[in-house]
Amino acid sequence: MYENFGRAALADICDDWVIYRNLEPLDKRVPGLKHAFYDMELRSEQIPRKQDRDYAKAAVWFVKRIQQVRGVRTPISELLFLGDTLFNDGQAFANIIHESGWRGACFIGAERLDQEPATRIEQETIYIANRWSSVADWVAALKAQGFRLDDGTAVIIDIDKTAIGAKGRNDKVIDRARLAGIYRTMDSVLGEDFDQALYEQHYNELNRSRYHLLTADNQDYLAYICMVLNTRLISLEEVVREVESKSLDSFEQFIRWVDSRMMINPAAGEVLREVHEAVNGSVRIGDPTPFKRFRRQEFVSTMEHMGNMPDSASVQELLENEITITEEIYQLAQWLKARNCQILCLSDKPDEASRPHPRVSPDLAPLHRAQTHRVGVDLRGALKAL
Repeated sequence: MYENFGRAALADICDDWVIYRNLEPLDKRVPGLKHAFYDMELRSEQIPRKQDRDYAKAAVWFVKRIQQVRGVRTPISELLFLGDTLFNDGQAFANIIHESGWRGACFIGAERLDQEPATRIEQETIYIANRWSSVADWVAALKAQGFRLDDGTAVIIDIDKTAIGAKGRNDKVIDRARLAGIYRTMDSVLGEDFDQALYEQHYNELNRSRYHLLTADNQDYLAYICMVLNTRLISLEEVVREVESKSLDSFEQFIRWVDSRMMINPAAGEVLREVHEAVNGSVRIGDPTPFKRFRRQEFVSTMEHMGNMPDSASVQELLENEITITEEIYQLAQWLKARNCQILCLSDKPDEASRPHPRVSPDLAPLHRAQTHRVGVDLRGALKAL
């Protein structure tokens, strides 16, 4: 069913129109949040998360500025949004439509080969499918509804588990690369005292929705919490008890708990001190990516899983061992780009996990420029017929 379509990079469809969590565009012709938050009508330069209303305000501002830089006089009037989660991507789409007044449509995909092909509509404009190849039917339906799909159309594409590492098909390799980054970080911080089996036990327990008040479903928070537990400064049993009694309901509260334990037991906390102070400082200024040391190692591990397989590898080997470009998204984006639509990759992925650091990974290409294999279903015939 799936085919290998050779190698490509995300930049082939979006050029440098890529914006990660810090809301600082890679194409510097458009200013980022730090310099433009006032123009965006935001209250501060504090970074909003993807489902926040302020994120939508910033996204609308970026789309309008990109249109100017592209030299296109037609104002944006339509938005297509492609993602893999109804909560994050679906909410971001709904907020952007509310903020902009544009006509819009959203595609949420996840491959579920154990199910019969199926689609459903949420909130009238969100199309949810259990096959990524359904994007062709989605676009055909949009054309039938009168969408112009031209230079007045903005197309926002999520990156992780959408444009690359398709959810339900290839996303486990993204997760594996992240864990490899975590383990590298733990090895460098904890050395021989790092207990990987214990870390995995804690990670698997806390990476669940019942702990979201504590972790905020933030991998930086989760990685840091599990590192603290690995030193035995605080135990998992204590965390579970405090969460269940609602005595511990935020990451900031956990940071203060670590502070107090380090004061009581300075010897046990010494190995954590440098990382703890860095994380604590980032949390205090509202940075949603406080564990930067981990994210920089995640980037290195991610690059090791992109384009790492030979061209002779089978499709199954590629999907199991390499982060691949989702061919259906790639082909659709190329088709839309040929119609002069604006293509923007907008992701809540941390910048530190997506771009090389001059000290840690100076010789690596940025994520969107990394060559890797394209795997998926061929939609060119269906798109050509539209």
